[in-house]
Formats: sequence, structure tokens, C-alpha cells
Amino acid sequence: MNTLLIGFLIGGVFGAILYMGGATSYRRILGTLLLKDMWIIKLMCTAIGVGTLGIYLLDLGGLANLSIKPAYLGGVALGGVIFGIGWAVSGYCPGTCVVGAAEGKFDAIFTLVGGLVGALIFAFMFPTLEAWLIQPFNFGAVTIQELIGINAVYLAVPFSLLLLSMAFLILKDRYE
Repeated sequence: MNTLLIGFLIGGVFGAILYMGGATSYRRILGTLLLKDMWIIKLMCTAIGVGTLGIYLLDLGGLANLSIKPAYLGGVALGGVIFGIGWAVSGYCPGTCVVGAAEGKFDAIFTLVGGLVGALIFAFMFPTLEAWLIQPFNFGAVTIQELIGINAVYLAVPFSLLLLSMAFLILKDRYE
């Protein structure tokens, strides 16, 4: 099967899960940002926990090909700040704005357009940014397992268990 088709199908399933999980609901997003409604955080912990365990087990079995990207700490830090501001202002992350736009929510459509314009601006600015923001802070394709010298599965299993425990046992909604 074509790789693009597989990616499209996985993206469609992911979007459906976000939609059914209420990740585009204004009340849920606001409750999450106020740390009162933990549903979206639980959804994210579950997705990351299952995904982390799954990808490393697939890699261990030779069924996945992990491609670790270089750690550009300056670019990652600036991108994280821009991402956080965008999420706080719009209430959407990249995945939820696509789902919200598919629902016909105008704020999500504007967020999606803004994200695409931002990506276009970044693409044009990349040669300039690379020289002063990326290359000076390029630490290469470094991983935690390489730094401490153990197999990645031994990190993925406890990390996944921690996230799944948080999702199902620790995080509780706080309504006042």
C-alpha cells in the first residue's frame, strides 16, 4: 500500500479520535488551559504512551525505521515559545485546528491559515535562520539512550507506563 495513503488513513483516524475526544471543544480546551479539565491531557498522555511503546517495539522487531533528527536547541526553544503562544491565543494546536476546521469552526480555519502562512514564512526565512539560530545550537542526532548507553526499549517501557498511569490513575478533574 502507498505510504502516503497509509499516512492519510492514520491521520484520519487520529483526527477522528481528537474529534470524539472533544479536543476541539472550546469548554474542554479552556478547562485544560486552566488545569481543571484533564480530559485532553489524558488523551495526549495516552496517545504518547501508546505511541512511544508501539514505535520502539516495532523498531525492536525490525518493523520500523526510526530517523532521529538533529537537536537544534535554539530553534526548538523558539518554536516551542511560538507554539505555546499560538495555542494559548487560539486554543488550538496543529492537529486540533485541522479537526476544528473540518468541523467548520471559523476560529480553527483562521488558526490553520495562520499556521500555514507561518510555515511559508519560515520556509523562506530558513536560509537566514539556519546560520544564526540552527547551526550554532546543532547538537546532532543525540538521544537519551545513546547518552546513558542503554537500549531505547528500556526507557520507552517505563516512560509509557508513567504516561498511562498519569492518564488513568493520577490526573483528576478539578471543578470548583
